[in-house]
Amino acid sequence: MLPGNAPTSLLQLYVKTQQGLIEVLKTSPDETARFTVGERVNATVTQQLPNGRFAVLVKDQLLDLNLPRNTQAGEELDLTVVARDPKLTFALSQQQALPQSREAALSQAARYLTSLLTTGRGGETKVPVTLQGQTPLMPEGKPDPATLATRLAGVLSESGLFYESHQAEWVNGQRSLQALLREPQAQMRSSLPLHPQETEGTRESGARSGAGNVIEQLLRGEQKASPEAEAMLKGLVRQQLDTIEQRPVVWQGQAWEGQPLKWQLQLENERDADGQVDTEAQRWQTWLNLDLPNLGPISISATLYQGQFNLQFAAENPETLALLRDGQGLLARQFDAAGLALAGTQYGIADADEAAHGT
Repeated sequence: MLPGNAPTSLLQLYVKTQQGLIEVLKTSPDETARFTVGERVNATVTQQLPNGRFAVLVKDQLLDLNLPRNTQAGEELDLTVVARDPKLTFALSQQQALPQSREAALSQAARYLTSLLTTGRGGETKVPVTLQGQTPLMPEGKPDPATLATRLAGVLSESGLFYESHQAEWVNGQRSLQALLREPQAQMRSSLPLHPQETEGTRESGARSGAGNVIEQLLRGEQKASPEAEAMLKGLVRQQLDTIEQRPVVWQGQAWEGQPLKWQLQLENERDADGQVDTEAQRWQTWLNLDLPNLGPISISATLYQGQFNLQFAAENPETLALLRDGQGLLARQFDAAGLALAGTQYGIADADEAAHGT
């Protein structure tokens, strides 16, 4: 499972609260699927609704939007899709010609996020969020599955994708300060110039207390970063937004010295008619791809749905596949011992390309 609570991240918070961002009150999954994050759309205001919101025609469908009070029927708007999850959300374009009678200028943070989302994302498919490992997960000692699993969870947890939710966990005593300080956002703080009201002492104190979100300060214009830190910030923010959009998360690196490993994880949320997440219908999928010296390329896919696992094994070598089949009984006992439900396993021959991509 992805660590932390992604919807409580800083980026999700901005999607919910920043001025200039426009939420749709209620949409169906079919309606939401018609929009792509970063897409620009034309909209026409048709009427004001009794609840003070407005009916707006977007892509031949009427949506209930929270526009400024003095919006008039017949106005045309240029909107950008900011998010689809948990609510379909738009932002007014920076080039939108707004009547002088109303002010709907985006905050600096909202402008930054909108520009980030609209850069090179038109019509793209769900490209994975890729994390690149710099050092082997197990630099020494005999390869051990339990150790490998623990360290894979660690590199994902400390990637910075879930930093804001990890801060909340630290406040609630659910995460250690040492773990929080290993994430990129905490490390970035020391590379920035001092804030006008900050000294070296208060900076160290703030870092050790977990206070002061550097990304939040940068987005609000309270801090300025070097080009290197700015590039890092953009990468982190983009990855967080992509993760919120339920794009696959991929870690690539070495399991141990000389042993490449690719691990992919994805959550698929089903929604009810009100657009709310149906937790009973959540489906987790993960793929693990290895090219072992004696067994050759192996792809393992695991799906968790309604508390049960389904596994799929694919290998190029028929002898490798036979060995995997022979270990099915042991695998079932290990699942039982761990208190996990194994609903079924499948085995198949895969060519080199399929094994490499986990298909």
